[in-house]
Amino acid sequence: MPLVAASIYWVIVAIWAVVLGSVAYFYIRNPRAFGTVRLLLIVIAIDTLRNLFENVYFGLYFGGQYGLFPARIVEVLGQPGLLIVPKLLNVVAGCLVLGLLLGRWLPMAVSEWKRSEQRAADLQTLAAIDPLTGVSNRRQFEILGQAELARCQRYLRPLSLLLLDIDHFREITDRLGNDAGDWVLKHLAEILTSAKRDADVVARTGGEVFAIMLPETGRQAAETMAERLSELARNFSLSVNGERLRVTVSIGLAEATQRMPGVEALLRNADQALCQAKWAGGDRVVAYTEPAEKNRIAAE
Repeated sequence: MPLVAASIYWVIVAIWAVVLGSVAYFYIRNPRAFGTVRLLLIVIAIDTLRNLFENVYFGLYFGGQYGLFPARIVEVLGQPGLLIVPKLLNVVAGCLVLGLLLGRWLPMAVSEWKRSEQRAADLQTLAAIDPLTGVSNRRQFEILGQAELARCQRYLRPLSLLLLDIDHFREITDRLGNDAGDWVLKHLAEILTSAKRDADVVARTGGEVFAIMLPETGRQAAETMAERLSELARNFSLSVNGERLRVTVSIGLAEATQRMPGVEALLRNADQALCQAKWAGGDRVVAYTEPAEKNRIAAE
């Protein structure tokens, strides 16, 4: 039994030696892979060294008492002045660990977590925003539009959609270049964003096509809004390479119905109205109307 009691310290020493060796091995092989965890490795190393010192000390002390080592070791290590050394080392190690945790690791871990959250938010924003104009992209518009349509149908509230297409946009890019086209797109996005209400959603859904979702807006109010946007675009002039450029838009309008299956159907209706506006020469607003055959079937 005394032999077991004396040997247990050396078993503990062996275990902590393996811990220290493992920490050193993996850190030396992958020093950049740990980030803020490297401070935790330092904490482990400090605690491991403390454990090694303490268990070697008492392993020698009790080993000398049980005859595993010379009795002289007991006389030396048993001095009151030396017996307090392991305890002082515990205090020093504890203060170092506490200082590293509170002063370095915890603030760095929180900061790293915030940066990670910000990166995730930035990625989510990039996935929802058109990079050129800064408005929503088509995917985000369809997600928000589907939610608005569901609310419209559930609570019997009006909802309208505008599709805007820049007239003769290809002629602008062919004559003045793609940079001029990008400039027109950015400025039109600014016009739409400044004119919209807080609840409205503006998106770029195609090359030169923009969409505006208008919650709580019936057909008549949507037409008024569309005419206003058309006038704002018409009055907008842009100087490109010394040339004064005027921009007009064609607008297709569609109002949601209670039997509409999804936002895609609302977009199709608005697109049909937009095509009619383009065919009629552009620079105008056209509202979608149900074909007579559909109205007859609905009435029946």
